This record gives sequence, C-alpha cells and structure tokens, in this order.
Amino acid sequence: MNRPMNLVACLIIAIATMILSRPSAAAPPTTRPASPWPKLTPTEQTDAVEKLKTFADDASKKLDHHLNLFETQYFLFYTDLPQREAQNWASLLDRMYMRLGELFAVKKGENIWKGKGLIFVFAKAADYRNYERQVEKTDPIFSAGRCHARRDGSVHIAFYKQDRELSFAHILVHESVHGFIHRYRTPAMVPSWANEGLADAIATELVPDPPTNPSKVQVADALRKHNSELGKFFRTQQIEPWQYPVAETLTQFMILQSKHNYVEFINGIKDGDDWETSLEKNYKASLERLIPAYGGWVGVKGLSE
Repeated sequence: MNRPMNLVACLIIAIATMILSRPSAAAPPTTRPASPWPKLTPTEQTDAVEKLKTFADDASKKLDHHLNLFETQYFLFYTDLPQREAQNWASLLDRMYMRLGELFAVKKGENIWKGKGLIFVFAKAADYRNYERQVEKTDPIFSAGRCHARRDGSVHIAFYKQDRELSFAHILVHESVHGFIHRYRTPAMVPSWANEGLADAIATELVPDPPTNPSKVQVADALRKHNSELGKFFRTQQIEPWQYPVAETLTQFMILQSKHNYVEFINGIKDGDDWETSLEKNYKASLERLIPAYGGWVGVKGLSE
C-alpha cells in the first residue's frame, strides 16, 4: 500500500538525517585493547557541565537567538520551543538513557557523559541550519538533525522540530543513541550497521509509530528487490537508506535471540575487537550462521552477503 505523501517525505528526511548526522567516520578495525574514557571525578563532571553551558550561551549570543535551558539528570536541553513541549522531549531523552543503561548494565544513576549530553532543538529549520553553519562549522544540507560526537568525549546534538511529532521524536532518540554509544566504555567506533540498527531499534521501542516502523514483510520485500543480497551492508562505512530497516530488524533479531550475547558483542567492539571477531567470540555466531538465521526470521530464503 502506498504511504501518504507526508509520511513518505518524513521518512526520506529521517533517513537522510541519520546518514548525514552520523558520528565522525569510524577508525579502521583494530584488535588492540581500546583505552576506556577517563573516569571523571564529581568536580571534573561539574566543570564539564559548566563548559557545556558556556558553549551553549556563546552559541546563543553568536546566533543572536535566545534559547531556554531545561536541565535533566543526564542532559542539557536548550530550545526555543514552548515550556511544556520542551519538558516532554527532555523527559523522553532521560527515558532513552535509562533504557540503554538497563540494556548495557550501566550502574543505576551513573552518568557516562562528559558532563551531560548537550541538546539543541530549534522550532524552525532555518535556525537549526544557521546553528550548524555558524557554531558547528558544518553544512547541514537537508538534514533535520545531527550528532556531533567529539574526540574529547563531549557530545553536541542539534535538531529542528518537524511538524510530525513522532518523526521528530524518532530522530531525537536515534541521534541521542549515537551519542550514548560514543560515550559507552571507550572511544572505539561501532560499525555503521550495528550503530544505526541499535539507534533505530531503541527509537522504535520508545516511540512506537506503526505507519513507519518497518515490518518483517516490508524488509523481506526490500531484500528480494535486491536479489536476496545484503550488498555491502556489513562492509561499508555507512549503510544505504534501504538498509536501515534491515539494520533495525537485524538488531531486534540479535537481541531477541540473546540479549546477553548482543551486549557482549557490542562490549567486545568497544573494548578493541573488530566486529567480526566480536561476533564470533562474544555473540557466539559466525556471519555465515547469522545471515541465513536472520533471513529465515524475516522470511527470505537464501539470503546472502
């Protein structure tokens, strides 16, 4: 069935945003142990929060655009949205953090951010794009939001408020998951298929949106259109738009089969294993086993890489 044009447009924007807003390009795979992010003292955390607030205040002055701060346990949420809306989105971010903390067994109440996650949400697309150009020094092109995962460990995420709230909420969670993964354990990069898949899986869980959430039938149809081949899905630096639902459902499948092994798979990558080594060693399944098992789950026989 054809989707209404407004939903199609939202999906195109969302996928483009996810591609353009990914964290910095992944470093080549390594089997060397990855050094963990430095453990900050309470004083250092407080100082980091103050630096982020100074950055945000300076950005507001540079843009000549007033932004209100809504501070939560884990986020600094700067916006020009009405107070009630802002509080709702800030609350969603904290729920995302707690869900990921639960999945990855982060100690309850522990803050993995350097300071806090810094979020900017603008009511108008033009103000978001101006922020990207003037403050982050990047070209936003047609994106709706971006995650800036910095080498020093800080994370800046910026968006504009789309008309369709569920689409906006999905992107808000998706990009914030990227920020969380950047700060989780070590700076080691998670490959695109796993990073995007987890971001979409968590966003779908927290922001259910049946008209846009991919079904196994839809994914199977897309795979058959590509000759039941995944293409360069596992080998590319950034997956293609049609592969996002594949990444999401593959992540859901992996967690469904063994949440413990999935977490150990991500932990292995963050601790220095290349993803294929971690898949075999920690998820306990080779790629040759995983692909046909996933294919059978979505209903595609003979699925291949």
